[in-house]
Amino acid sequence: MHEFSICQRIVEALLEEYAALEPPVGRLKSVRVVTGGMHQIVPDYLQTAYALLTKETPAEGSWLNLVVQPVIGHCSSCGWEGEIELPFFKCAACDALQIELLQGRELYIDGLEVEIGE
Repeated sequence: MHEFSICQRIVEALLEEYAALEPPVGRLKSVRVVTGGMHQIVPDYLQTAYALLTKETPAEGSWLNLVVQPVIGHCSSCGWEGEIELPFFKCAACDALQIELLQGRELYIDGLEVEIGE
């Protein structure tokens, strides 16, 4: 379950971002994470890991919103661009194997939703 190690990095990064917010804010309500299809994350596993890893932190009880980006490639043989069906990296137009990945490797925090303290 590689989702657990990925989620550890996500939680570490979001807690750093949360701590750096000024002025001090209230409870963390949600975090939006964008991931590319190449990571092959199972959303339910990531949600479970997130709930476990945020216990007894300022993120406890917050929601993880996961946005999965499709794997997009470009064929250097014919110029086709489009979604790649995993696990095969071949052009949908000409079946060539010279595919350059344009999208699908992303993994980043896109935003935090927090309550504003008084």
